[in-house]
Amino acid sequence: MSLQAVIFDMDGTLIDSMPYHAKSWDGFFESKGMPVTEADLQEKGHGTLYDIMPRFFGADISPEESYALAMEKEKLFRALYAPHMKLLPGTREWLALLKSKNISIAMGTAADFTNADFTVDTLNIRSYFDTIVTSDLVPEGKPSPAVYLYTAAKLGIAPENCLVFEDTFSGVEAGLTAGMKVAAITTMHSAEVWQQKTVHRIYKDYAEVNFEDLTTLFL
Repeated sequence: MSLQAVIFDMDGTLIDSMPYHAKSWDGFFESKGMPVTEADLQEKGHGTLYDIMPRFFGADISPEESYALAMEKEKLFRALYAPHMKLLPGTREWLALLKSKNISIAMGTAADFTNADFTVDTLNIRSYFDTIVTSDLVPEGKPSPAVYLYTAAKLGIAPENCLVFEDTFSGVEAGLTAGMKVAAITTMHSAEVWQQKTVHRIYKDYAEVNFEDLTTLFL
């Protein structure tokens, strides 16, 4: 084994966007006249938007209806988050270091392509990525390992040679189930919480990451 690829989740991992997703969910459900609690969102708000919408609007809604609802919600998110978007500390430097080491870089996100494009182009980081995989390509949401297995296949790199950066329990589970090493970023959960979970490394942000240390995971 050797470290050959690093795969990033997007929301909460490259950018601290989850509070703005929460605000956009509130606004979205308010516009529908649907009172939804934080507990409801925690229970039902995982996976892709194509997973989430039927949980709130009924399993009989069509894929086209799910897509239209998803686009409505994400348009609201982009409007809320655009003035505040920034990378987590150390991200650009970490991406540049990986490039200098000839490590493949990818994104595997539950977001759709509109949000992924919005993020990488606003932040001017598209050139770092060898491939970007969104829910448009892999609609099966985390904790399924599908998005990470698909991303590794697109890179042509075996899962055991991949390192995933994640911020959620379902995302970490997806990476581990895919047979990859996984590092947790503490935007969603504290280091103390992550220490109770199965995860290979825990970081506040990428300013804390050490390349040589991570390579020891693959010895």
